Amino acid sequence: MDAETTDRVALVTGASRGIGAGIARQLLDRGVRVAGTYRSGGELVEKLAADHPGRVLPVAFDLAAPETADAVVERVTGHWGRLDTLVLNAAVWQGGKLARIDLGDWWRVIEENLRSTAALVRAAIPWLGRGTDSGVVIIGSAVGSVGFPGDTAYASVKAAAVGFARSLAKELAPHGVRVNVLAPGFVDTDMTSAIPEASRRKIADATLLGRFGTVEEIAKAAVFLAEDATFCTGAVLAADGGWTL
Repeated sequence: MDAETTDRVALVTGASRGIGAGIARQLLDRGVRVAGTYRSGGELVEKLAADHPGRVLPVAFDLAAPETADAVVERVTGHWGRLDTLVLNAAVWQGGKLARIDLGDWWRVIEENLRSTAALVRAAIPWLGRGTDSGVVIIGSAVGSVGFPGDTAYASVKAAAVGFARSLAKELAPHGVRVNVLAPGFVDTDMTSAIPEASRRKIADATLLGRFGTVEEIAKAAVFLAEDATFCTGAVLAADGGWTL
């Protein structure tokens, strides 16, 4: 059952599954209205909307077409008249060691992730500054701080997200907008389900809490940054079970 509805509106990218869907559900539990973007799996966001009548707005968005970011924000603000929180969760991933990966694929990971992040934030800034407590939460990754073999492109993107967020935090603080990064470790999602069991055991053994995280745990941390951490900006919150220690 939904919590008491507030006036607040959040835009969550990649809300059709995994961490993005978990964040959308946690925000809905807080009474926040949610616009959820999807590239595929639109029927999953539509189901979420059916389960929460009038409180979920499905919006198509492809990271490969960042020029449509303005239209995405216009769709949300035209529907609800405000935007308080932007959660940048959607990401393109392709693994492969640098000596073997096609450089075109390597650059695609960099470009699609960074360009879409910049485009969506730029489009949202005029609206975020109107609220009394507005914020941007970027879903980063633990690999952005310690690296991982075969992940040079993705790790580069997530490392860049930290510099981007801290610079943006300084730009937007005078307007009352907070900008923070959540850096998850290994989480049980569709993406990590393909990791071989032997590798999963090694990762779990290298994690202080001895296991992968859950979507719900990461979503709670993201919502903390979005809704509760009102004196935090430019921060990077590790939610990795101690994997990076």
